[in-house]
Amino acid sequence: MSCSVFAATPQYGGTLTTIPGVGLCPPAAMNGFNPLLTSSAFDTEAEDLMYQPLLWINPQFKIDYGLSVARAVVVGPRHRTFTIHLSKGWKWSDGVPVTAADVAYTYHMILKLGPKYPGYASGGIPGEVAALTVVNPYEIRVVTRRPVNPVWFELSGLNQLVPYPAQVWNKYSVNQMYDRMTNLNFFRVVDGPFRLESFHPGRYVSMVPNRRFSGPDKPYIHRVIFRFIHSPASVFFALKSGAIQLGNLPAPLYPARHQLKGDRLLTTGPAWGFNYLGFNFDNPHIAFVRDPLVRQAMMHAINQGLLIKILGYGYGVRAFGLVPGVPSAFLSPEAKRLLSQGAYDPALADELLDRAGWHRGSDGIRMKDGHRLAFTLYLPPGTIRGPTLLADMLAKVGIKVRMREKPFNEIVAQMSDPSNRHWQAVYSAWSQSAYPTGGSVFKCGGTQNNYHYCSKKMDALSDKIRTHPGLQALYKFQNYFTEQQPVIVLPNMKIFVEAALQLHGLARAFSPLGSFNPQFIWIGRE
Repeated sequence: MSCSVFAATPQYGGTLTTIPGVGLCPPAAMNGFNPLLTSSAFDTEAEDLMYQPLLWINPQFKIDYGLSVARAVVVGPRHRTFTIHLSKGWKWSDGVPVTAADVAYTYHMILKLGPKYPGYASGGIPGEVAALTVVNPYEIRVVTRRPVNPVWFELSGLNQLVPYPAQVWNKYSVNQMYDRMTNLNFFRVVDGPFRLESFHPGRYVSMVPNRRFSGPDKPYIHRVIFRFIHSPASVFFALKSGAIQLGNLPAPLYPARHQLKGDRLLTTGPAWGFNYLGFNFDNPHIAFVRDPLVRQAMMHAINQGLLIKILGYGYGVRAFGLVPGVPSAFLSPEAKRLLSQGAYDPALADELLDRAGWHRGSDGIRMKDGHRLAFTLYLPPGTIRGPTLLADMLAKVGIKVRMREKPFNEIVAQMSDPSNRHWQAVYSAWSQSAYPTGGSVFKCGGTQNNYHYCSKKMDALSDKIRTHPGLQALYKFQNYFTEQQPVIVLPNMKIFVEAALQLHGLARAFSPLGSFNPQFIWIGRE
C-alpha cells in the first residue's frame, strides 16, 4: 500500500464519518443521549464527547488531571474522606462555570433515580457514601460509611460523578428527562469537546465542536457523523465505497482487506471487558446452568486457541475471568498461569458432565431425568461465526445449542425486563470500569444483574474489594469467579479498524477502556 505525503502538523477542518461502536464492537444505533438514563455503549460514545469526566482515566489506569474536571483528589488518613478539588478553568457552553454544584446535582440525581440509574451500586455509588457536601464552589467532600479501597473508589466510584449542567437540567422532572432523551435543545449546554448537531432516528447522529470548550484538546475536525449501519458486512461496503472513513473491519472479511483502497489497517483493544455466554438462572427450562459442574464443563469444552485463530486471525487473547488480560495490571498470579496454559480439556468436560448426572442419549446429546442438555442462544446480527464454532465444540461433549439471531436492542430489552424469565442464553460482552470488578452484574439482586445469578460467597469476596486496599481482595474474587464461571467467559479479540489514509491522531483516539475520542483526530490534505 502506498502512502501519500501529508502535512506534518495538525490541520483544522473536514468531516469524519464513522459508525457507533468504532474500535469497540459490532455497530448498532444510538437511541438516547442522557447519561443518567442510558446504558448502551453506543449512546455512551456520544455522551462522553458532550460531558467532560470528573476524572479522566489514562491508558495506565491512572487519573490524568490535565484532562479531568477535578484537579486533585485528597484521601483522608482512614480512607473515609475524599476531598475533590475542581479546576476553575472549566465552563459550560453557555459561559457558566462548572462547579461543585454540578457534581452534587449528579450525585443527587443518582439517589433520586435509584436502580433506574444504569451504574447504580457499582463503585459504591451511592451505597458507600454517608455524605456528599459542597464545601465551596470548587470543592466537594465525600465521606464514606466505612473505610474503602481508595483506588477502587476513585476509579469505579468517584469517576461516575461526571458534572452535568445543573442550571439547565434541574428544571426537569425525571419523566420529562425521559421524554427528552433525543431532544437536541435539552442537550444544548455541554462542557465536552463536542455537542449534538442533529439526530435522525435509524439513520445517523451528527456532532460538531463545542466552540466554547475550555479543555486543552480542542477538536480539529469540524464535524463527526455516526452513521447507523446495522451489520458488520455493511460496514465493509461502506468503507469500500467511501461512505465512511473510519470503521471496524469485520473479522470474517479480514482476508478481503486489500479491496479497501486508500485505507490503512490498525488494531485496537482487546476491549476492556469480557465476552461471554450468559444464562438466565431463573428460567426453569435451563435449570442445569445452576450446577457449577455443568458450567465448568462448558469452560473446558471450548477451544479458545481455535476461536482466536479462526475468528481473530490470531489477534486475540484467552480469557477465563472478568478481569481483562491486556494490559495485565489487575491479573492475579493464578489467572496469569491459567492464561498461559489454557483450559481446553474436552475429556475433563465429559468427566464433569458425567459426574453431574448427564449422560449421552442416542443422538449424542446428554439427558438427565428426561431433560435434554440444550439451550437457545440469542446473538446479535453478524456474529454467527463465533456461536457456530461454540455450538460445535459444546456438541462434542453432548450439549445442544440452538441459535436465534435478534437485533441488539431487542436482546437488551428482553434481558433487562424483570418480568421476562423466558430467554435462556445470550452471546454478548460487558465493558468494565477502570477497576475491573464487574460492578453489580453478578451481585445477588444487583441492579445490573439481568442473569439472576446469586452466590453469597461471591458477594462476600466482592465486598472485600471495596474495603481492602491493594489487589489481594481482587485476586481472590477473580479466582473464585473463574472457578465458578457464572457466565462462560470467551476470548478477547482485537478489533480490526480501517481508516482513510488522510486520518491522523488515531493512536490517541482509541482508549483501552473502549472510549472513542475523535477530538484527537485531524484530516490531512494532499
